[in-house]
Amino acid sequence: MYVSQFDNSVAEDAGLLKMDFLGLKTLTIIKDAVRMVKENYGVELDPDEIPLEDKGTYELFQRGETVGIFQYESAGMQKYMKELVPTKFEDLIAMNALYRPGPLEYIPEFIDRKHGRKPVIYDLDAMEEYLEETYGICVYQEQVMLLSQKLANFTKGQADMLRKGMGKKKKKVIDMLHPKFIEGGTANGHDEETLNKVWKDWEAFASYAFNKSHSTCYAFVAFQTAYLKAHYPAEFMASVLTHNKNDISKITFFLEECKRMGLTVLGPSVNESASDFSVNKDGHVRFGLSALKGVGEGPVEEILKERSENGPFESLMDMVRRLNLRAINKKVVESLAFGGGFDCFEGVIRAQYFAPSEKYNTFLEHALRYGNAYQNQKAQAANTLFGDSDDAMIPEPSFPEAEPWPLIEELTREKEVTGIYVSGHPLDDYRLEVKNFMTCSLSKVEMFKNSGSPVKIGGIIGAVQHRISKNGNGWGLFELSDFNASVEFRLFGEDYLSFQHMLIDGKAVYVKAKFQKSWRNDDMELKIQEIRLLDGIAESLTDSITIKLPLEKISDKTIDQLDVLCKTHVGKHRLKMELIDRQQRMKVSMIAKERMVNADNDFIRELDRIGLKYLLN
Repeated sequence: MYVSQFDNSVAEDAGLLKMDFLGLKTLTIIKDAVRMVKENYGVELDPDEIPLEDKGTYELFQRGETVGIFQYESAGMQKYMKELVPTKFEDLIAMNALYRPGPLEYIPEFIDRKHGRKPVIYDLDAMEEYLEETYGICVYQEQVMLLSQKLANFTKGQADMLRKGMGKKKKKVIDMLHPKFIEGGTANGHDEETLNKVWKDWEAFASYAFNKSHSTCYAFVAFQTAYLKAHYPAEFMASVLTHNKNDISKITFFLEECKRMGLTVLGPSVNESASDFSVNKDGHVRFGLSALKGVGEGPVEEILKERSENGPFESLMDMVRRLNLRAINKKVVESLAFGGGFDCFEGVIRAQYFAPSEKYNTFLEHALRYGNAYQNQKAQAANTLFGDSDDAMIPEPSFPEAEPWPLIEELTREKEVTGIYVSGHPLDDYRLEVKNFMTCSLSKVEMFKNSGSPVKIGGIIGAVQHRISKNGNGWGLFELSDFNASVEFRLFGEDYLSFQHMLIDGKAVYVKAKFQKSWRNDDMELKIQEIRLLDGIAESLTDSITIKLPLEKISDKTIDQLDVLCKTHVGKHRLKMELIDRQQRMKVSMIAKERMVNADNDFIRELDRIGLKYLLN
């Protein structure tokens, strides 16, 4: 039998070298961010020369603000970063190796030892040389290899054999090397009982041990991304968004991170956007033209080329006179108008582009006809006595009058071509309610199918339909949408009569519902029990707010900030404090007898700015 491929162990036994090559999208994210930094600031960054002592980068890790940071962006890793408070590159290497199934249980011990809450202990004094950087905890395969050589005089080959044997649980190899380890260790004056303990610890550990060289490379790439996020946040996030543009859920997630960072994300603009996400001269992230549905690479290239050669466009009329209209058709200009691509032209609102114009259905159609006629006449004039003239004798059409679209309609049309809400979200004014009073987001409702408990969800009503059944009874269906997903609901009988007045497109509502068996079949369906306006939900459902205050956060500055905050937000909600001593694992709860606050969006926003967590009750 002819064989063209061999298993890695067979290849290695034959003396061949097996190598793994891993392609990382993160490297392209770094490359594009570095390019944008050069374009915007004239700074030539070499990612390999980024200083590993940079204070701002460590502060970013310490705050757990690692969304978009390679290998460190999970919620669990963010939690441990805040607790670890990394101060050196070795801390990041160790956490990268420890944050995996198995060694995960060592992380609390590792953190406690770093901060001196627990002593650093070595089974043998001779182990300190190689375990000092990880506070006495064996983290890397290399440590096992080096210690076996130091403690028991293993050769480098035997040390590597030990690593492979333990890592792949090869009992024959382990049983063969164990006597050599004990023999070599006792010959060096070490206690046999302690040597056996070390060996057992290694056996338990080595099956999920990570090699330091691998972890170091990952931590280095992570440090490069964190450095860019700390010092050039707009360029970094623009690059991250560009390389996730085909996944709407990830785009939404990273846009949320941009908002948390205080970055402004602007919609597409024919005068400022590049093909992908970019950063303008004001440091704002700008949506890319190629991300618009209906706008392909050809039209984008045409727009960017003309803009580069002859400057920005002054108006829609200027665009249709200058661009090759074989590349820019009706579908393209409609998508640009819906997505806000023409918002840079002052004095014109989006509704005007779609208002009827003379004998045309929309002004956009009129503008394209004008552009074609202008270019045709100019081409014909080029062969006449007046061929050098740039003027064409075709009057420019005037914009029709139009009422602005309601915000929900404008945002909905924008979402049709961008896939997401860019210039705003109908729920932006209700973030406090969504975060604190909803059971889950709409994307996670299915998780409660078998819980038997009601779910509380919030969103914007859309796609409303009122219908009449065959027997003459009214029923309705609608979509409820939040920041990430949409769910369709149907209402019949008494439920429809009770809630039909709430079914209005664009209305922000709070819905209480419960999964139960459908009357049509045995499937579980979400039955609505209550619909209320989101306005006033926080006011009616909030009784008190608990501010969580870790001991290490208590300072004169924090106390003064809280004092001013409470005085400027007086209201009817009770104020509670929870003092947290992480070292002693203790909590003390207190209630303010004389102070009442208004725990609204502004109050919560200020708590976030101070860096304090809270709980609404």
